[in-house]
Amino acid sequence: MIRGTTRTTTRTTTRTTTRAAAREASRSAVRARHGPPPGEVHVWAVAEPVPGAGREEELRRCLGLLSPDEQRRRRHVVPSHRALYASAHAALRAVTAAYAGLPPSQVAFVKGAFGKPYVAGDPGLRVSLSHTPGLSLVAVSRDGPVGVDVERVAPLTDPVGLRHQVLSEPEAAAWPEDREDALHSGLFTHWTCKEAVLKALGSGLAGDIRAVRVAPGARRGGPVRVLAAPGRPDRTWTLQLIDCGPGFRAAVAVAGGAETVRVFPLTPGAEPPPWGDAAESSAGLEGRSRPAGPVAPPPPVRTPLTKENPSCS
Repeated sequence: MIRGTTRTTTRTTTRTTTRAAAREASRSAVRARHGPPPGEVHVWAVAEPVPGAGREEELRRCLGLLSPDEQRRRRHVVPSHRALYASAHAALRAVTAAYAGLPPSQVAFVKGAFGKPYVAGDPGLRVSLSHTPGLSLVAVSRDGPVGVDVERVAPLTDPVGLRHQVLSEPEAAAWPEDREDALHSGLFTHWTCKEAVLKALGSGLAGDIRAVRVAPGARRGGPVRVLAAPGRPDRTWTLQLIDCGPGFRAAVAVAGGAETVRVFPLTPGAEPPPWGDAAESSAGLEGRSRPAGPVAPPPPVRTPLTKENPSCS
């Protein structure tokens, strides 16, 4: 009896191990087929549907991708931002589905303590969403936690107050008086870089933005050094400014890898093609990354962007 029980237990264990290995092999095949490959972070840029020809059809496609819960949440968004909400969350669902190898309707998200979305059933697939009037960005990585942020450059109601909220003491002390143009675009650049790092950490604006120190310079695109960030001091960062045109500032951050950033355009309400077949936007960034070209002209800013009224993530 003992020998027979041992043989049965061994066969059961072997079958269980074989099934687990087959499941892992299947997952590995999905990851290899759908990407992103190691060392890359992919960012998809989708313009907000603007009034005019085709808007109704784009919105219809966006709404068709949303889950019932997302549909309900959209109804509580102020009317002027409902098209933006629909296009942003439709893009998040469609892009995540493409990389997970699932239909959009089967994608499920769970939210962290501060609202960051995680992909249920695929913990290695990291995603981040940011939107601002005119534009949404979805970032995807398998190298480590990812955060993306985009802000519409617009007049600030209190630039001095925002500077004190965003900049660390060393940054504020070194901030030259002539640094800002009329729209304070340098401050927006720091803001997006810092928020991208915080979103990768999972805290977003609930974190201490002044604890993040960066050195983006005066550019719209290119790699950025992370001088300090909350958490482990030995953590390596990839931080990249994304050139989405003069009306925006955008950045993507990955903790632990993804040295190459690839940016693709996405039509509102569309499902992205396999990333290997997608055409990247052209225009040069420094380093190994490849950027988005200028996005189609967005609609006029409807709501002045202030720290009290940030873009949603």
